[in-house]
Amino acid sequence: MIGSIHLHRFYSMLKSQININRFKVRKGEHLLQSDPIAVEEPLQISLSRGELQEIFSITLRTPGNDQNLAFGLLFSEGVITSAADIESFALERIKGEISINLLTAKLSASIDLDLKDNIRRHPSYSGCGLCGKTSLKALELKQSKPTKVIQSKIDHQIVKSLQQSLAKQPLFSQTGGSHVAALIYENNGILDINHSPFFEDVGRHNALDKLIGYELQKNDLGQTGILVLSGRIGFELVQKAVMAGFSVIIALGAPSNLAIQAANQFNMTLIGFAKDDSFNLYTAKI
Repeated sequence: MIGSIHLHRFYSMLKSQININRFKVRKGEHLLQSDPIAVEEPLQISLSRGELQEIFSITLRTPGNDQNLAFGLLFSEGVITSAADIESFALERIKGEISINLLTAKLSASIDLDLKDNIRRHPSYSGCGLCGKTSLKALELKQSKPTKVIQSKIDHQIVKSLQQSLAKQPLFSQTGGSHVAALIYENNGILDINHSPFFEDVGRHNALDKLIGYELQKNDLGQTGILVLSGRIGFELVQKAVMAGFSVIIALGAPSNLAIQAANQFNMTLIGFAKDDSFNLYTAKI
């Protein structure tokens, strides 16, 4: 096992994309070309406290920012409520070799938690934030952080600039095979795209968990801003946003009916199909 203090050495070896050779077929011609492809690998997240250790989840993700992913996922699942609830991380070994895909979070002894009741019984996948849940309790909304209301008036120009900022992210712009989650900071009513965090992953849920985990550690999820997502808006993404206290979601894709219901229930602004010249508003608030 290798502890948190040395993890950065191993994460520096991770690649978010690789180059492969493929054929470009056009008008009967086959042209051999090199193409950048987003990397997808499994990450097993385990929980430990005292002598007890259990596997919590196995998810497919783009390697990198794995600690942020773990923080965000465990917060979204209600296992932790603050960054201090995780004392450290460690990488496990397989046959003596350290695996960058086996991450263990050591929980604080102050957490009143029965690990066995919180373990996911099946793997989850990069496109499904509800895979592996054991009961309908997974659909309960619990708001862990107070809502942060923005001052900015959302108009077409703002939506256009945020939509275009997603397309500029490196993994997406080079591979076209990733999702992006960003929190556009608002300070004193002014949006600051240039200093806002963006996270990418092959899974839209993973990208959001990485963002939430980052903000949990950096700002205790107290920073006001607009949540911007590159994909469709499912209920589970709205649930994560509500728990983190975000009040506005702007996404490039479509929402589900349950996502709209959840947004309305928590007085959230929900915007989908964000384009250069238009967007769809699915809630009364803007």
